[in-house]
Amino acid sequence: MRLKHLFLILCLLPAAKILAQTPARAQKLLQRAEYYKARRDTANAFRYLRKAIEEDHGYSEAYSILGEWYYDAKLYRKAGDIFAQAANNCSKGKERFSLPAARSYLMGQKTDTALLWLTSAPQGNKETQHLKNQVQLILKMQQHPDTNQVINLGPRINTIYPEMFPSLSADRQTLHLTRRINGRNEDFFLAHPDSCGGWLTAQNMGYPPNTAAQESAHTVSADDHYLFFMRSDNRSDNGWARGGCDLYLAYRVATDSPWSVPESFGATINSPGFEGMPSLSPDISDLYFVSDRPGGYGGTDIWVSHFSFGLWQLPQNLGPEINTAGNESSPFISTDNHTLFFASDGHPGLGGSDLFMSRKTGDTTWGEAINLGYPINSTFDENSIYIAPDGREAYFASDRNKVAGDLDIYQTRLPEAFAPAPTAFVLCYIYDSLTKDVTSYGSITLYDADGNELAMYHGNRGDGSVLMSLPLNTTFNYEIKAFSHTPVQGTMSFSEGCTPSCVVNFPLLPQGYVKPTSDTTVLTIYYPKNITNLSDSQMQQLQAALAPWKEIPDITVFVNSYTDNSGTPLINMEKSTIRANTLSTLISNAGFVSWNIQPTGFGEVNPIVPNDSPENQDRNRRAEVIIRH
Repeated sequence: MRLKHLFLILCLLPAAKILAQTPARAQKLLQRAEYYKARRDTANAFRYLRKAIEEDHGYSEAYSILGEWYYDAKLYRKAGDIFAQAANNCSKGKERFSLPAARSYLMGQKTDTALLWLTSAPQGNKETQHLKNQVQLILKMQQHPDTNQVINLGPRINTIYPEMFPSLSADRQTLHLTRRINGRNEDFFLAHPDSCGGWLTAQNMGYPPNTAAQESAHTVSADDHYLFFMRSDNRSDNGWARGGCDLYLAYRVATDSPWSVPESFGATINSPGFEGMPSLSPDISDLYFVSDRPGGYGGTDIWVSHFSFGLWQLPQNLGPEINTAGNESSPFISTDNHTLFFASDGHPGLGGSDLFMSRKTGDTTWGEAINLGYPINSTFDENSIYIAPDGREAYFASDRNKVAGDLDIYQTRLPEAFAPAPTAFVLCYIYDSLTKDVTSYGSITLYDADGNELAMYHGNRGDGSVLMSLPLNTTFNYEIKAFSHTPVQGTMSFSEGCTPSCVVNFPLLPQGYVKPTSDTTVLTIYYPKNITNLSDSQMQQLQAALAPWKEIPDITVFVNSYTDNSGTPLINMEKSTIRANTLSTLISNAGFVSWNIQPTGFGEVNPIVPNDSPENQDRNRRAEVIIRH
């Protein structure tokens, strides 16, 4: 909060009255100070203002300006001393300067002095009460200080520009971050470890995903194949006017492959408002993000969208335990998929934006937001945090000891009381037990002892791998599925941490299914790219294909939709599901019983020809209407 907003009361004094009571020499000294300030000679600007005060010890305007300049230069204790002098020397000084003095001493970490000045500040004032609450919280936390050391990551990671939104890859070999260059352009950078336990110099990730627009606050999936991020200054539909911030995703087949050209999530998640700062659950099924869309509690709120039935569902607000009338931002869901960390200036804090945590109490409910306290939080701004899978190692961004908004990335140990459950990363392969070939479209679903689904992990289409994040010392029931194979069930648990080098293989038998002669494919519909509706001619073909079957009882209609392999698997799954559902509705409207229609979107699975040319991709982008009778 800039201190000049606390000085509005000075504007109530008529300028002519101030000038009439101030010696001309003091006024000239103030003007000289402003001259040097305009020339960015702060040393002389401060010196001439102090001379103006020496010339007239009741010169409230000089006190006000010098205090603000000290505050903006982060010389908080000097600012507090100036306001304290003004409170003692100027007319109605305590009424006008106690609050700025308290704020300055608080930012200068002289908490007791700040509390003393708050007793002289106007009572009933909203800002006074806010500062009192802040001071009481700081004093309470100082009674039980955290002894963990906060370490700046140093000049290889932090620069003269702001760095924020840190995260580590699952194998701990890549540090991801966002850097804001020249005050506006935000790009993604990454660094790799050196041989001494530190980091090599962070390098720009390049295109894609970085562009001339602003890319910020990215999250990489645990398996290192998906990149979710926010992009600002997007073009609107007319291709000319600028838009706001939206969520995008990119994909890569292998961890050493280039990222695909990012795709927008579309209107299910993105809106005309702000959407950004995504965090992806370890099973890639929950996407947490920040938005100011209608339906929130004020400012920016944290929302979540679930990927189920092949679609990203409409986002849900995380509720009043998380969101406030202020701004909540930069969510991070830990690898235990149960503990959420985020930044907020609406919950009681130590100053500016603080970091908080909350734990799930149900499928859609969260517990109380708890301030992470010292040394992670300070009287300055902390805006993003990442917690390693061990639940203790933390990386976060703060502008402490720097000008406002100039963020650096720090490392510390998270207090045990706030730590999420430690997890193990397990790399799995699902393969055909006869051919020994890895399946590219497998999935692993985990259940608790009561049969409730906990998570579902999908295989990467490149190498068929499935990377799971599992809490330690916990037993899970699982079901393994793969296209054209018989599912298997079992249990698993891990008692010590794993990395992606901890590999588990799951063999599956080919499904012993012989296609019955009573299954009849009555129509195959081919779709242009990104089109989900039928053309008029395709509608006529559908009506003609269904006509002979309308009067035959006890039939089941299967609508199987597939895509080619261009784009990203999640988007392809969603497109195929939308096409299958749309086609199912048309068949129902044609007179078929809806519960006898079974639409399924399979995404990229089961191509009829290799996806090695645009023509072949056109053949694979299809929906089949099959009637079983």
